[in-house]
Amino acid sequence: MLALAIALCVFATSLLSGIVGMAGGIVLLAVLIATLPTTSAMILHGFIQAVANGSRAWFIREHVQWRLLPIFFAGVALVAMVFALIQIVWSAPVILIAIGAIAWLTVLMPKRLALDVTRPLTTFMCGLSVTAAQLLVGTSGPLLDAFFQKNRLNRFEVVATKAFTQTVGHLVKIGYFTWLALQTSEPMHHLLNGGYLLVLPLASLAGTRIGTWLLHKIDETHFRRLTSAVLLVLGVIVAVHGITQLSLSSAG
Repeated sequence: MLALAIALCVFATSLLSGIVGMAGGIVLLAVLIATLPTTSAMILHGFIQAVANGSRAWFIREHVQWRLLPIFFAGVALVAMVFALIQIVWSAPVILIAIGAIAWLTVLMPKRLALDVTRPLTTFMCGLSVTAAQLLVGTSGPLLDAFFQKNRLNRFEVVATKAFTQTVGHLVKIGYFTWLALQTSEPMHHLLNGGYLLVLPLASLAGTRIGTWLLHKIDETHFRRLTSAVLLVLGVIVAVHGITQLSLSSAG
């Protein structure tokens, strides 16, 4: 039953991300963090999201802004090396609260402070901050979106480029948490074994394909409004859940 519930969640969240280019990963991570050990949740989330984002990038690959990627991945590499040395893992409640906070900060950021990812220095800072969020919080979609608020890219270029960078970010996350698990000899959850790793990506691909198709039905104005609304709602839900868990663990 747990596997079926997660498979349905994977489909629904991939559908959501296929439409707005984000947010689905937040919901999925919140579910996994609440039901699995943190390391297993991070690895499984990274695997599913790498498939979802990779397929989304492939479906609209002609829109990926390849010129931005070398500078972006320089920031990714720097953060990955630092985290390999310091080995930080936050608790589940703290992760959930951080996810909610990032979502709200992204939406409420003043327009004058909006970032343009097409500027080289901003692109590098995007790689740094987004990768750090991936390895600390497990997701970075809302933070990544902050770097795409002030530019001339259309919705297809935004979704495609974000999807490609997120794919690599999740692969880095898988490597980081797998390495941590090996260091501590932590056993992996059974969902990381056997046929589950075949079924879950299929659910992700199906949701992503339908969501990408629906993206063509949304105009630019509704796309921006939908993204902000989804982020605000999810930010509240996830943060409240994290605060509740933290309160319960403190009381215990």
